[in-house]
This record gives sequence, structure tokens and C-alpha cells, in this order.
Amino acid sequence: MIGKPAAQFILEAKREGINFSLPPGLAGRHAISVPTLMADANTAKAIRQVLGYCQERGVPIGIISNGHQLAAFFASRQDGVPPLRGNALVFSSLQEMHDDFQTLWGHLSKPAFATRSLQRYLLAKKPQVLAPEKLSNSISNYPGFRRRTELETDLKMLGQLFIQDLEQEKQISDEFVRDCYCASGALSQYSLVSREVLRARYAYVAENVPGGVEQATAKKGINPKLTTDMVTAALSRRPIILLGDVGVGKSMFLRHLIRVDAKEILAKSIILYVDFVREPVFVKDLPTYITEKMTEQLETGHQIDIQERGFVRSVYNKEINKFKRTIFGDESDPAEYRKHELTMLAGHLSNDFEHLRRSLEHIKATSGRSPLVILDNIDQRPPEFQESIFESAHSIADSWPGTVFVSIRPSTFFQSRAHGAMAAYQTRVFTIAPARTDQVVSKRLEFARNKVLESGAEGVFPKNLSIDDGDLIAYLDALIKAFKIDEELKSLIDNMSGGNTRTALFFLFTFIGSGYVSTQRVLDVAEAGKIYTVPMHEFIRAIVFGDYDYFNPEASAVCNLFDITTSDGREHFLLPNILAHVQRIAESAGNDGLVSAASIYSFGQGLGFSQEQVGAQLDRAAKKNLLQFSGALDGGSYRPTSVGSYLYKKMIHSFSYIDAMTVDTPIVDPSIRKDIGDVHSIKERLQRAKAFRAYLDTQWALLETETSELPFRWNEVSAILGAEIADAERKADAAIQRRTDSSSRFWG
Repeated sequence: MIGKPAAQFILEAKREGINFSLPPGLAGRHAISVPTLMADANTAKAIRQVLGYCQERGVPIGIISNGHQLAAFFASRQDGVPPLRGNALVFSSLQEMHDDFQTLWGHLSKPAFATRSLQRYLLAKKPQVLAPEKLSNSISNYPGFRRRTELETDLKMLGQLFIQDLEQEKQISDEFVRDCYCASGALSQYSLVSREVLRARYAYVAENVPGGVEQATAKKGINPKLTTDMVTAALSRRPIILLGDVGVGKSMFLRHLIRVDAKEILAKSIILYVDFVREPVFVKDLPTYITEKMTEQLETGHQIDIQERGFVRSVYNKEINKFKRTIFGDESDPAEYRKHELTMLAGHLSNDFEHLRRSLEHIKATSGRSPLVILDNIDQRPPEFQESIFESAHSIADSWPGTVFVSIRPSTFFQSRAHGAMAAYQTRVFTIAPARTDQVVSKRLEFARNKVLESGAEGVFPKNLSIDDGDLIAYLDALIKAFKIDEELKSLIDNMSGGNTRTALFFLFTFIGSGYVSTQRVLDVAEAGKIYTVPMHEFIRAIVFGDYDYFNPEASAVCNLFDITTSDGREHFLLPNILAHVQRIAESAGNDGLVSAASIYSFGQGLGFSQEQVGAQLDRAAKKNLLQFSGALDGGSYRPTSVGSYLYKKMIHSFSYIDAMTVDTPIVDPSIRKDIGDVHSIKERLQRAKAFRAYLDTQWALLETETSELPFRWNEVSAILGAEIADAERKADAAIQRRTDSSSRFWG
């Protein structure tokens, strides 16, 4: 099979003695019917063999070749024509390939397969019609920017100060680390992906690491084996790997480990910490760069200048004494001796990495202080860079006194174990599973509230703000209440963040000061002595729209499940069905939760969709973290995520979601397309949502009639959506009536 993640074709290679016997008069012609080729017994056998492989794996193109002849044909098609009744592209000799190389390259090269040139040639059809334009293309100010009130603007600034920037500060307080830390490893009770799939993510690591792995945390806190390894790692001369996905809290775990859990053990350690999320993107000489950063930290954080004259002479005291016994060690001429001695010492200092190692050994020997080296956030960098860092970490662990920690993501670890630098080393691995995102958010809000209470406005708030500390307390109280009692909100944040605490905190920051939330209403309720109850639709709209007036697929953290690539209305339901199919297979297979790309293509093609349609939707799913792609298996595979699961199970039947997606979804029915326009009032938006729902119902009927077994059922979603739209209409009518009554009383 050739192609990744989706196989593009299967080549059946026959020995050279098996020729394709073509009927007289066909030499030089490339488009030949498959039945004509089947007239030869050997050729027919090879064609049937590769046909079986293609249909079994859902691969569209089959090719047979004996080294100097080849025939390529459509082995899987959706136009009702059996593959053995179609055409084949044939080259009967190498000379033909040479003479008509343009045709060979135009249909069988990598770029040609990317544009499906061969399929169009064999089907003798033009490419499938592209999807019509989206409503967003006709909106002059799309995507626009959501206007905020002065109050909301100030609150956004304070939200960044008290919520988002706390963890980014270089000097994070011990109080913050202690109060905001959430132990990892507790599987979420809100995740819409089964616990078996969540566990499998790290169980797969244990199966593929000699000696297995350990969880970094236990029920009662830090895993005692980790603290033991911190002591013995220096003796074993290998780094300790902390394995966890991006944003699960590896940095926070390390800070808590150093400052709280292992504070006594590390009391005499010298912490040398390189955070690669803050470092330059391009680093040419990684060992030199790490050496420079740690040398700087020794001087600024521990008041040890390893270039200072007296320190250098102490480090190389043995070399100085040995030098005195050489021919250059004659001190009868002090000036000449000093000159030669300085030359000798300069030679040692010229190797920065080695000089730092010798300096740390000297520090340990004279003060008993060992270094603890931490290379953190390397998972923010490309896999190749991560491998380079690991090699540097192993070199440090192998030659320096002390312990080395490296944090890395599972996907890079698997790849490197199979083909990269880690394959050559024995590793000690501890996994960092995600913390409960609802707990992370709640603790961060409580910490921010306490800081505001302690400091008040004095010295913390910028001057001339329209909000004071009392208003901020009221706002934080509303959020704290929401995350304490609202189970739907907890489920939304937990699933849509996908276990990434950074994303969860970003969602929180997005909500604070959002133009889709009436901050004044929150404060008015607080002034009346109550705590505002945050409606679910306000959180959804804040996350979906962000800073924009309209849904912007490039900027939003939320994916439009209804987007299509062709003028095929059935495709609106392809991505939800792929997500449901992958989750169903992953949770029933009893393996590591991975579903092969080939089986997904086969599923989509079985529903009547082309490989192009399936591939485009899979690409979107991986880009938006609706599915996680793994290249560890042949052809690649995908694992379900809570993000994708929440979207197709929960958010898809929300009016707020449907309302946003309407402007970004191509409408293939011209009679409906003209009636869906750019509207703004709640009543108009509700009417548009009803029209959009009715349109999707008609397109669903086209897909549903073709198969009765679909893992995702739009008709069930549509019923829930209809009820929510009706409920929103009742609330809108009631609000209009209240305003009318209030106006009547005012003028009466």
C-alpha cells in the first residue's frame, strides 16, 4: 500500500516473466478496458488479486506491474459500475513510458494522486462540483469584531492580569503553586469518551517500554518511586522522562514537586530550569545554548559565577598542581609561569559544556549541593527538536552529577522509541495524566478572588478603570458559583478542552469580558444582593465566536461539523458519522483505542462518499483535535477525543451552535440558499435556524435512504434542536413582552 495517512493505491508486483498479453493493435493505447486485459489468464489472476486487496482495505486504485509493464484501474468506485467493467491505464513497455512520460507523470505521480487525476481519467468525468459559496462570503464586514463596552474591556484586561498571566510569570509564588495545583491522574467523570480509551493512551506506553512506566502521582500524592528515582537517577546516569500530552500540567507538576512534594529532598539541590516555551524558536547549537542558560541561572539564582578567577582555580586545582610538575611549571620566572598557566586554564574554559560539568562536580564536592536539571515544555517544539533535546538530556545525565528531568509528549516518545534517539537508551518513564479541568478552573478563580481581597484596588488595579475590586469580586463569585454547581458547564469545559488545562483556562479567559456576556447584568444582580447564574448559551457563544461578530473557522476553537467540500448535501453528516464511527469502534475493540485510517475510509466509501470527501473531513477532524492521528501503524490511525465526542453528541443540537454555523455552511439547495441571509435580531436568527434545520432534514433524508445503519442519527439531533429553538422562542417572546410592559408603565 502506498500513501499516508490514507493509502492511495496498492501495487501488486509480479515477477518479470509474467507479461501482460494485449490483443493485437492495442500497443501504444493507454485507456484499455479491464475486460480486455482479463482475456489473459495471468493478467486476470493478478487483477483479481489486487482487486481483493483494495476492496478489503478501502483503497480506490489497484496497480499491477512486472517491472516493465503496468496497468492501473479503479478498484473501488461509487457510480454503480463494477470495477472489472471499467477502464485501465496501461503501459505495455518501458519505451512507452519513456515516449509518453507526460501521461505517466500526469496520472501516476504523487502530485497527480493528490489531485485524483487518474480517477477522473478512468471515469472519463470532470471533477465533482465544488460546494457553493457560504453566506459568510457575501457579508461585507465578515468576520467583524465584537464591540465591548468600556466595562467589558476593563474586565478583559483584569481577567488577563488575574487569570491568564499568573502562570506565565517567571517568579511564580510558592503560594500560587500550592493553592492552584491539581493532582493529575484522576479520569474525568464528565468525559464523553470511555475511560477505557482514556486509560489506553498511557497503557500503550507501558506495553512498549522495557520495565514499564509509573504514574507520577498516586492516590495519596506524589508517587514515592519518583522521589526515589530522583536520588538514584544520578547513579543510573539516565534522565527521568515525564510523559504527558500538551497542556496536561507537566510544568505545574514539576513546580509543585520542587516546591512542595519534594521540598525537603531537594533542599540542598541547585535547580537549573530551562523552559522552552519561552526560548527562541531557532537554536542551532543546543548543548551550548543549554549551557549558557544554566551558567546564567547559577550566577543570578545561586550567586555562583563559574567564570570568576578564584572559582576557576578551585575547580582546576588538580590540573594546576599537575601543571606545576611539567616543564612549563617552573616558577623561577613568575611572569612566564603565569602566562603558561593562564593558557592551560583558558583551554579548559574554552569547552563551555565541560567547564559547567566540572563546576557542578566541584560544587557538589565542596558543598554537597547536586544539580537538578529540568528541560521543560519541549513538547511545544517540532519532534526533531524534541529528539535533539533528549539527546542533550541523556548526555547531561550520563556525565553530570545530579538528576535530569525531561518532559515530552507521548506521540514523540512512540516515534522516537521506534525509529529515533530513544531507541538506543534505557529510559525511566513517569506519566502525567490530565488534571480535572473543572478543578483547575475553580482553584484558579478562588486564588484570583483571594488576591483581590488581599490587595484591593491599591497598587494592583491600573488607574481610571470603570470597574473596581468590588465589581471584580462579584464577577468572580458568579463564575465560582457556575463551576461549583453547573454540571453542564463542567462537562463543556472538560470535554472541549480535551484534557488540556491551558485550553480550559483560555476558555475561561475568553468568557471574562466577552462581548457576548452582559457584564452589567452580572453586576446589577450582585448589587441586588444575589449571585448571577451564568447561562450555558453565554459560555457557548463566547467560546464559539471569540472576539468576532461572526463565526470564524480559522480563529475559533470550535469546528463546524456541517462544512462540506462538494455540492453533495449528504456530506453535511459525514464528519459527525466519522466521529461516531471511530468512537464506537475504539470503545468496542478492546485495544489501545486506535482505529485504522483504512477502515475509516472504507466506512465513508461504504456510505457512498468519495475518498476525497472522507480525506478532507479527516484532515479537518485532526486539525481541530476532534480526532488524534497516530502514524505508528501502517497507513496511520485515529483515536477519538472528548472534543469531537462533545461536538457531535452535545453541542450540535444547541441553538447557539447552529446559529453560528449557518453563516459558514454551504447550502446546496438554491431555493433555500436565497432565504438564509445575514440577520441580527433574536427573532430573525431563530427563524433562520428553523430554516437551516429544515434544510438539514431534507439532506439527511437523502443519506438515510441509502443505509439504515448509521452511528450518527441527525433525525434524533434535529428533534432536540427543534425543542431548544422552540424554548428560545418562548423566552424571546417573554423578554419582548416584558420590555413592552415596562415601556407601557413608563409612559402610562
